Amino acid sequence: MDEIPELVVDLDEISETISTPQSISSSTTAADSENDAETKRKIPITIITGYLGSGKSTLLESIGKRSKKRLAIILNEFGDSSVIEKSITIKDAEKNESIQEWLDLGNGCLCCTVKDNGVVAIEQLIENSRDKIDYILLETTGIADPAPIAKMFWIDQGLSSNIYIDGVITVVDSEHIVRCLDDVGGHWHREHKHLLEAQTSNKEDLTEEEIAAEASKLNEGITTAHLQIALADTILVNKIDRLEHSDVDLEQITKRIRDINLSSPIHTTSFGDIDLDKILDLHAFEPNVEKLQKSINVKDMATFHDSRITTVTLDFEFFVSDNQFDQIESFFQHVLWEKLINSKEIEIHRMKGLLVKKNGDELPDVRVVQGVRDTYDIISGGVLIEGVENNKLVFIGKNLDKDDLLVELKSFLR
Repeated sequence: MDEIPELVVDLDEISETISTPQSISSSTTAADSENDAETKRKIPITIITGYLGSGKSTLLESIGKRSKKRLAIILNEFGDSSVIEKSITIKDAEKNESIQEWLDLGNGCLCCTVKDNGVVAIEQLIENSRDKIDYILLETTGIADPAPIAKMFWIDQGLSSNIYIDGVITVVDSEHIVRCLDDVGGHWHREHKHLLEAQTSNKEDLTEEEIAAEASKLNEGITTAHLQIALADTILVNKIDRLEHSDVDLEQITKRIRDINLSSPIHTTSFGDIDLDKILDLHAFEPNVEKLQKSINVKDMATFHDSRITTVTLDFEFFVSDNQFDQIESFFQHVLWEKLINSKEIEIHRMKGLLVKKNGDELPDVRVVQGVRDTYDIISGGVLIEGVENNKLVFIGKNLDKDDLLVELKSFLR
């Protein structure tokens, strides 16, 4: 098993900026993104998540050896001290050397203040080492829900940050992922020490509410692995070499993952051996219509309603008026913030989509939709590509039913 340094994401201390439901779509356009990139070079950050023992550290080591980028690899640790220094390894491929720097991340949490200490510290690293770094890899601990971390960097990206989130990579252990996802009640998680109490260095830091929330989710059959897969932009099924002597096969694993996340690519790996262009420079949160179309060009696989986390897709006609953009934004706010569809409680973990209004002989109005939990962005200025024949939304979340979503959508679109 990997010796993974811990990352504590204290959900009770997430900043007001992160925890408040919000839209970050007020004036964002595809052109703005390009112009901003030209005026100030931003450094991409990839979040690598997965359970303890899934192979995240091996993957990081493999990337560091093979990439020609100058990497800052952040292995997050948390100790008993209120001030923790984090080791940042900057790998210079051209010079074949590593530079060790230290970063003060405050109390060890990624989410703790109005503008998160972790973000500020990484921004300071970029400013002080801009000529040394091309790319940042941030590894989370096995117990980390990646959504608050992804939201933190995504929101900060809109605040003139010098970093931007490139994507979330989830690594799963092929031998154990099916049993992990099928664990209702937490028996497998307790046996393999994948609980908060087992992976937190100082148990006094855990609140009764956190422990109760974890137990409640496990009783529903929702594990941290469900959340990590739901948020993934790319999924790596690792340790594929061990399936030869396993009682599960790749088809079972793929189906189980696809039951949760239907829109992200799945790649098989052993010892972190993966083409780097499949995991780096994904630009998963950017207004690239062609890339988004590949991601959302999926059809529902589930033939029954599953109360756990699933993917649901909605196809509907192009808009005919500008008012419909306002109407669907109200729909997003209702679904993400009120967490209701057709008067039934739901949770959205990831949302993405493409919205189009045809303008006769003029260029169509094309907008890209991105959402993580209760935060969303609508990015205008896209270009309609061949093969896009209707509007499309993809939702990954809990208690989702396609018919209910369609009923709710139609109640807003008039």
